[in-house]
Amino acid sequence: MQPVRHPLAEGVEFLGITDDRFKTAQLTVALLLPLQEQTASLYAILPYLLRRTCAAYPDFSALQHRLNQLYGARILADVVRIGSNQALVLTAVSIDDRFSLNHEAITLQCAELVRSMIFEPALKDGLFKDDNTELEKRCLIELIQSEINDKRMYSRHRCEQVLCEGEGYAVNRYGTIEGVGALTPVNVTSAWKHILNHAQVRIVYQATNRGNIADALGKSFLSAKDRDPVSLITSEIRNNKRNISEVAERLDVYQAKLVLGFKAYEESGDIAAMRLMNALLGGTPHSLLFKNVREKLGLCYYCSSSYDRLGRVLLIDSGVDEQNAKQAREQIIKQYDAVCRGDFTDTDVESARTGLGNQFRSIEDQQSSLAAWYIGQSLDKNVSTPTQAADDLNSVTRERIVNAARSINLEAVYMLAGKEGEHAGQ
Repeated sequence: MQPVRHPLAEGVEFLGITDDRFKTAQLTVALLLPLQEQTASLYAILPYLLRRTCAAYPDFSALQHRLNQLYGARILADVVRIGSNQALVLTAVSIDDRFSLNHEAITLQCAELVRSMIFEPALKDGLFKDDNTELEKRCLIELIQSEINDKRMYSRHRCEQVLCEGEGYAVNRYGTIEGVGALTPVNVTSAWKHILNHAQVRIVYQATNRGNIADALGKSFLSAKDRDPVSLITSEIRNNKRNISEVAERLDVYQAKLVLGFKAYEESGDIAAMRLMNALLGGTPHSLLFKNVREKLGLCYYCSSSYDRLGRVLLIDSGVDEQNAKQAREQIIKQYDAVCRGDFTDTDVESARTGLGNQFRSIEDQQSSLAAWYIGQSLDKNVSTPTQAADDLNSVTRERIVNAARSINLEAVYMLAGKEGEHAGQ
């Protein structure tokens, strides 16, 4: 289904999706800014602070009572990386108005609550409260530590840092533990005021009736006197270096992690072909990497690839025994070279096309995944639906797949292995 898309204010865009398949309505507000080391932690704490309270409901009990009045509505916060940009996200989930008693406008009241959280937080002497700030700092540090403890995620991010050094894409969306530790109510409040005036805003609303939701949110952004939205990073300027940076680290892990990072340099490549090429190479259970490197040769515990079209980055990550790492790398590159030569069967292509098409179509089965899809799509001039993305795969030829594979360069190899002579259960 094609969303209704229109601007509400300078740098503020509304996407409305009319859908009667769900009993719930979902409102997602994403404030986007370029991802930078010096501001990542400062911005990352904001959606979690804003979610806690607002001036009208200044403590947890009052806010929870209000949510209970709205049929148990929920307010969720998140921080997402979109290409080289950081998205600060607040989401309200409630029952759809058609299920409320006496046809109450529950979704409009939820929109007003979200608006109040963003523009009218509970402050003390003009600043975010000390206790709330300290609590959210601890929670944010725990989020960063949880990613470090997840060695597969940690290894992928380390490869991105090596591959995209100096780019926003290499910055952790939560910032750093040191950066979070340095946050204070003063600089956090200053950051909140900054994003209200300078963030690009994407609002995605999914329900059976759009009502006055756009007006309820848009009026506050329109009234901002100094609104001057930043330009988002839609394409990093890159020099084609064509050399491979290799980094190896040792930590307390039992299973080694091997990650290969590829970059694309064309600003507007063949997106459908890149997606299908990635699915063929390692993006589905029928992929060449899974069939040959993992199943046939048994060199990896897992081996898959992923492609980020906004970052123009393809990663191949695998879990291996350290003694097999060299051979696994050789075989992974062998499969990539096979795609570059067109050395794959029509059955391989059709399996990848079917698997990826089903993945796209399943996006519309959940409101949360559909909102995330459209927030990412909103950085493009033309918004495509998941179904359109799936249909675009049908016209991708073998030649386009080969050209897509040849358009990327291997530029980073990251290896995480256990400490020499030691093993730990990870």
